Amino acid sequence: MISSKLVLDILDLLLDGDEYGKSLRPQVNYLTDAKYDYTGAGLFVTFQTSDGIEKYKRLEDGMRLDGISVASSALGVGAMAQVFVSKGIIDYLEIWSYDGEYPNRELNDYILKQEGSFGTGREIKSPEQGPITK
Repeated sequence: MISSKLVLDILDLLLDGDEYGKSLRPQVNYLTDAKYDYTGAGLFVTFQTSDGIEKYKRLEDGMRLDGISVASSALGVGAMAQVFVSKGIIDYLEIWSYDGEYPNRELNDYILKQEGSFGTGREIKSPEQGPITK
């Protein structure tokens, strides 16, 4: 089970665009956020899988889904989020800051938005989100 609201919200938007993303959506129920690696410029979240995820495995290997912008009072000019699929299974999530500075902690206030042509432009705001000022 994924414990981070931010990670769940990002996956919700990433897997709500095209048919490929939607076909991966059931995998979220079989993922655990196992490792958080804060790099200074971003964050990598590695997932562990549980039994049963295999029935939602895709044939494609080495796929990447991107197109989520991240705004937060903890970020300078914002960030982008993407998820990587390895051997048909969601492998890890990457968030990288546009200005190369990302806090060494979970974002508490954020606005996530689908960018590009894959989605509908949906947004998710964290419950703590107030105005973002920089």
